[in-house]
Amino acid sequence: MGTGIWRMAWRNIGRSPRRTGIVLTAVAVGLAGVLLAMAVNYGMVYQMIETAIATELGHLQIHGAGFDQEPGIEICIEDGERLATRALSGIPGLEAWAPRVRSQGLLYSPRANVGVQVVGIDPAREARVSVLADSIVSGSYLDGQRRKLLLGEKLASRLHVEVGDKLVLSVQDVHGEMTGEAFRVGGLFRTASGDLDRGSVFLRIDEGEQLFGLGDAISELVVIADQRSHVDDLKREIEARLSGDLEVRTWKELRPLLVYFVDLFDQMGWYVYGAVFVAMAFGIANVLLMSVYERIREIGILMAIGMGPRRLVVGIVIESLLLTLLGVVIGLAVGTLSVWLLRDGIDLSRWAEGLTAYGIGTKIVPVIRSKDLIIPTLVAVATAVFASLWPALRAVRIRPADAVRHI
Repeated sequence: MGTGIWRMAWRNIGRSPRRTGIVLTAVAVGLAGVLLAMAVNYGMVYQMIETAIATELGHLQIHGAGFDQEPGIEICIEDGERLATRALSGIPGLEAWAPRVRSQGLLYSPRANVGVQVVGIDPAREARVSVLADSIVSGSYLDGQRRKLLLGEKLASRLHVEVGDKLVLSVQDVHGEMTGEAFRVGGLFRTASGDLDRGSVFLRIDEGEQLFGLGDAISELVVIADQRSHVDDLKREIEARLSGDLEVRTWKELRPLLVYFVDLFDQMGWYVYGAVFVAMAFGIANVLLMSVYERIREIGILMAIGMGPRRLVVGIVIESLLLTLLGVVIGLAVGTLSVWLLRDGIDLSRWAEGLTAYGIGTKIVPVIRSKDLIIPTLVAVATAVFASLWPALRAVRIRPADAVRHI
């Protein structure tokens, strides 16, 4: 008998192809649109995260104790590279690491001066933890070059310099004394991070250590995991190997604003789901009410020969579920296909200046998460059940004696 209810529900859906088609189209188009919009928006958020990780944060950073509360050149890791070689070797899930020296400075050109973030890097190791080496658009990377600086194109424009021009970099060393050195522009880079391109300058780590008077000390160790999902496990393993006077921070702890953006995006997604599925509920309820009205005589006969109110309600709910799930399947298929067709990205170069200010590149690749497929399906099922209750209650109130006389 249970099979009979399902068969009857399926037959009722096909009784009015035009009305069913309208509802299916509305459900499918609405869901496909939501899925595509969520994929594009999350693609932007995902790119913000990936840009921050690939240009500055890494997956993890190791600093001297107190650096998180009050960053400064004086809070450093003594003999940092040897420490990293000894402590980070053989850790499962660790793909690469690189040392850095980091502080503030003032960069002078013949025509301007700009406050900058000064970063000393190991060129070979840095190439494995960031995109800097692949972002050179003029000149060359720091491999084998001495007394050379890497500048972002935007910073070079602010200073009115080109590759080969002379600059003076002035900093405060670890003892609080002002010092400076002359360098030449070795290369210009361009990344998706506007802040990095406008305000950071890179030099060799040994020259940075000398400039800041650090000896063999470094400011930080940047660590890359083989997968982002392994970051928390990697942090625990590194903390177990290091002494208590060092801090290990994940990218989420270093840049909580990015986590806030992800949470905000998820919250906005619920509002979008709510708007779409409320509209869907009215459409489904309308179709079922019309279906009940057209079948009053049939419903009356079924009730007269023994169909109880419970089975009648179940039949209408099943009809609503079948109608909704069919629309959901079509909508998810269309939405997924649309995202696949945009797999090469959406070109937004016209708005490049505004996008890079938030760490977003000029080409957005939509990203579908598994939850963006699961949540709409679950919400759609709940919507179908909710939307069917009103028509079901109307059907239960029908009196068989009156219904069999209905024309």
